[in-house]
Amino acid sequence: MVTLQELRDLRLGKLGTAVSHWEQMVRKLTALAQGGDGGANAADFAAKAKTADWKGDNATVTKAFTTKTAQQFTDILTEARSIHAVLRDAHTALTGHQRSLTSAVDRWHAEKISFDSGGRAHGGTRHADNSATVEQVPPERLQAATTEIAAILEAASETDRIASRALHRHARSTHDFDETGYRSLKDADRAQGLADLNAALQLAGKGPDMTDAELQRFNTLVRQHRDNPAFAENFATRLGSVGSLELWRELAGGPHEGPRAGRARAELLADTQKFLGTTLATASHGTSPAMTAWKSGVIAAGDDRIGAYGPYGFQVSSALMRHGTWDTGFLTSYGTRLIEFERSDPGYGGTKNLWSLSPQQQLDYPRSDSPLTAGDPMHGFLQALSHNPEASLDFFHGHSGGKNGLHEIPNFDYLVDKSPERNHPRVWPTDFDGKTPGYEHLGHALESATLGYPPDVMNPQKPDLDTAQQIQERKLRLSLMDRVINYYDSSDVIEKHDGIQPSLGRMAAGHVDSLNYSVANFGSSGEESGRDRVYGADRYHLRDFERGASRSFVRALATDPEAYETLSAAQQLYGTSMMAAADNTTDAKRIGIQNVYMHGALDEVRSEAIGKEFADDAEMRNHELEKQAAWRGYVTSAVVGAGVGVGTALVAGTGVGAILIPVAIETVGGAVETHVETQTMDWLKANEHDNSAEAIKSMDDAHIAGENRAMIPLLAWAKSNGLSADEIADLSTKAETQYVTGGRLTDTDNGRR
Repeated sequence: MVTLQELRDLRLGKLGTAVSHWEQMVRKLTALAQGGDGGANAADFAAKAKTADWKGDNATVTKAFTTKTAQQFTDILTEARSIHAVLRDAHTALTGHQRSLTSAVDRWHAEKISFDSGGRAHGGTRHADNSATVEQVPPERLQAATTEIAAILEAASETDRIASRALHRHARSTHDFDETGYRSLKDADRAQGLADLNAALQLAGKGPDMTDAELQRFNTLVRQHRDNPAFAENFATRLGSVGSLELWRELAGGPHEGPRAGRARAELLADTQKFLGTTLATASHGTSPAMTAWKSGVIAAGDDRIGAYGPYGFQVSSALMRHGTWDTGFLTSYGTRLIEFERSDPGYGGTKNLWSLSPQQQLDYPRSDSPLTAGDPMHGFLQALSHNPEASLDFFHGHSGGKNGLHEIPNFDYLVDKSPERNHPRVWPTDFDGKTPGYEHLGHALESATLGYPPDVMNPQKPDLDTAQQIQERKLRLSLMDRVINYYDSSDVIEKHDGIQPSLGRMAAGHVDSLNYSVANFGSSGEESGRDRVYGADRYHLRDFERGASRSFVRALATDPEAYETLSAAQQLYGTSMMAAADNTTDAKRIGIQNVYMHGALDEVRSEAIGKEFADDAEMRNHELEKQAAWRGYVTSAVVGAGVGVGTALVAGTGVGAILIPVAIETVGGAVETHVETQTMDWLKANEHDNSAEAIKSMDDAHIAGENRAMIPLLAWAKSNGLSADEIADLSTKAETQYVTGGRLTDTDNGRR
């Protein structure tokens, strides 16, 4: 395995020189083997040898030797071309891996995260006034950093492994030259995968009888070739659709160690689930008749028991679908059939009983859910959707039913809407404590569909808008976001889907441009006031979610601290860049005032939520208000432009991956200079806060901090444009009015006194 230090310090100059030398060698050998430079060559030599009038022993021995010698020049050329191709592609790939590593390390350093030589992340601390420590880097950020660096190092290791194995193959030919070679590193990977196929199938044939050492070897093979279509497709079709499911069912919870596996075996099975699932995901993209039959077979086996009294096929396949990027068409067909099976005959106890697992059966390693919800195949399916934005978008715009006696129902309504009058929505299995882990997976799938990238990626890419199809997909994402906004219109509705709040916050942040555009329509005056021009509705392909629905959605979201922080960070970045990009002073002021208005709305809701939650606990209320005033800095740290696509800013520290925030295209560089990294503060009070005066003071401090945050972009713009003191005073007065007005937009009952 390549380490961070090895990849960072790797000097690719010698490899580049070797590529150049082998390129020259190929040209020279081409001339010797095939001619073209007017000199002697093997092709002419072989042609003359074949047409010569050989006599006696020369006709057999000498002629054959001469012909074979001429052929060796062709083999030499084939091998030289192969070596050059492998070295060339390895140099290109390693250069890319090294560049990715440098970019990632620099980005994480901005969050006070460093790495050891092996790639493990370590967090620094943030200090106030160069004195007391106020915050450690959150553990989830350290894990995210470690995961991203590990993925880069693994990709570099794969490049090294494939190239090394290809070159060693040529080096083993000590007395002859290969008559076959590789056209590229990818070609070498394909050939190596086919060479390892039988070994993997033989091990798979042993199923649960594999020893730990054999299971480790099997894991190595499927890990190395998990992204190799030749290996993956042949492996899947040779096992067969049911055989693929039986393999994991037996390994995960077969008659041997199964769910009672010791720690070492369980760790091996966790790797097996991950790499077997990723390998089958790669296979699912195949379009051959055999792979088409395999995919149809997996779906058909969904409502069958796998093994005697075993789990349903849907349960087994969904466990494997937690990993990898599965084919879009397969996922939409699979999800449709899964819903239809659930709806056809849920039986006594509904989905909880339908998807219950026997105590001896375990399908997920490590076990992620409680025994009551571990067998729900919707969890793994939704995870698969979250890794494939195209499939997720298609699925949530799709329908199920319409045949076999089932009325047609929108997939969105079935999974999201809990209103009993809306087509009998899904009843989700719950844990012992009444929690529903499926809603977190539902949120991730909706993120993928509405934002256009998986929610767990550290460096997401902005979906392109270059073609008519891409623009249409953007419209479909906005249409789905519109449905999300209209459904999750109150904190009560959101709380019923416990676990979905962070995803809704990230979705709102990713569409903060359309939310601002929607709210800037007081009394339906948007068209007459030139709203489309100011906000670039056509240019940025914005959608009007309607002012009332947007207001309700923001109000419902901002009660959650993580969603509030995420959306506040997005609002400040968006407002800053839009002011900087404005065509004139009038538009810049208008956008700046609207930005303050949105912050007022967010801050009011969060203050209300804190007041209600800690109505009888002054100390906790004050502490939460002070945390709101501090607004954790790691949430607002932004990296603009570096690998995230023009016209977007990346906000990290959101608990899963990162969010692309829309910013004005013309000011990507300017946004770097003007966005604000607020100081991270989390004061711990040593004294009691037991009187109303102190409580009011804390609330006032929180409001002042909110006002300051709202004004920072506007003041930065005013100063950079040379506004006079009187002009700034006038601007401040208007901003204060809008901040208070924005609070009224979301105000209900503060409940703080």
